[in-house]
Amino acid sequence: MNASTVRAALLHCLLAVTLLGASLGLAQAQERKAITGTTVSLVPLTGFTPATTFAGLESASTKASLLVVELPPVAHDQLAPLFGDIDKAKANFARQNITVDDIETIETGAGPAPLITGSQQANGASYDKWIVLLKGEKTVMITVQSPDGADLDPDDIVAMLKTVSLGAPPSMAEKLKALPFTVAAAEPFRIIDTLGGSGVLMTSGPLDADPSGTQPIIVVAYQLSAPVPADKLEAGAEALLKQTKNLETAAITTRERVPFAGGSGILLAGTATDRGTEKRFAQYMAIGADGRFVRLIAIAPAGAYDGVKPGIEKVAASIAFAAK
Repeated sequence: MNASTVRAALLHCLLAVTLLGASLGLAQAQERKAITGTTVSLVPLTGFTPATTFAGLESASTKASLLVVELPPVAHDQLAPLFGDIDKAKANFARQNITVDDIETIETGAGPAPLITGSQQANGASYDKWIVLLKGEKTVMITVQSPDGADLDPDDIVAMLKTVSLGAPPSMAEKLKALPFTVAAAEPFRIIDTLGGSGVLMTSGPLDADPSGTQPIIVVAYQLSAPVPADKLEAGAEALLKQTKNLETAAITTRERVPFAGGSGILLAGTATDRGTEKRFAQYMAIGADGRFVRLIAIAPAGAYDGVKPGIEKVAASIAFAAK
């Protein structure tokens, strides 16, 4: 899983102050809130409160959510073509089962921004989606997701997105503190960034972005989807491994129970071929008390793996579910 793959995976997840009529009422009803661990602040809809397991907001009554994903500035040039051409948007988002209906430009506190509207089928349910792309000191993608029957007014969703403004990036310590788990880097790995307030990316080597996938990489992520029963840990871990880009045909050579995230976890390790290059991988996974899981995936060129394995094991040992 290289850095460009991580950026693509984040599309799963897809999801000023020039206020017009509806948004004036919104501003009077709610105070501006900063999204912890990000550059984003906005005026949320009534009923939306800070999420505890990702960077964004959630509504307990409607099951709707707002997810903020921040990427390096260079990512804007890579994502902007998807938001500027509806045919490209339809083709690319279709890979995530997202149907794109329209693209428009809205005025936000961060300036004009393209907004994609559409829907998605996931886990047997249907969701309306709004995805806006903004450019500040970070590339910012905000996705609002509302399940069918939530009875949210689309005009209110757009009004909320128009209130978005961008500030200075938080420190890495602030972003790590906002994660739903604790984690620490270990030599030779360093932290590149957090991912959507629910994950962290590490690498070893001179490059922060490695499109060719030549450097070792670690991704740690917390589950945002439905809970997994504890007795399904190994089956769930293998299923997720096979869904990971570049590991779909991975050969698992090791399966063992190991201590992980403060409890009993599963380790799957083995080999995979990525664009003609032999890689080795390790995946750790554990399920928390609420059925949510945390997962670490480490991938490195086969010849470099033994050299970074101690670092992988130290990072894995540092992980624990955050206290609530």
